[in-house]
Amino acid sequence: MTTLVRLRVTPAVVAVTAAAGALLGTGIVSIPCWFHAMTGADCPFCGGSRALGALLHGDVAGALRFNAFAVLVLLPAAVAALVLLGRTELGLRIPCWAVRRNALVALGIATVAWWLVRDVAFPGLQV
Repeated sequence: MTTLVRLRVTPAVVAVTAAAGALLGTGIVSIPCWFHAMTGADCPFCGGSRALGALLHGDVAGALRFNAFAVLVLLPAAVAALVLLGRTELGLRIPCWAVRRNALVALGIATVAWWLVRDVAFPGLQV
């Protein structure tokens, strides 16, 4: 059985993720931030859609200005999750649960740290 035949879920997840990213990044679909609407403060993901749009246009500096955390941490984490899904589907070796759990905890801590730095320590920070 070829590799492409064994991959059933991963290509669909990649296609849906790419389509959603393209729709959000180009502004065709806009999802308002409920946290910003309720509090007036930015959430850790505010500017993420605009950053993705800037990346789609090849503007890395602009993307980093909109939301550096989304570009430097969340996009690579999403790619790693898709790779992990593909490896799981192919039956290849994947990191043990402790490693994945620690990575998720580190991602959560980094998200909260970014949020605090962005909104509390330096309000209005655009990076």
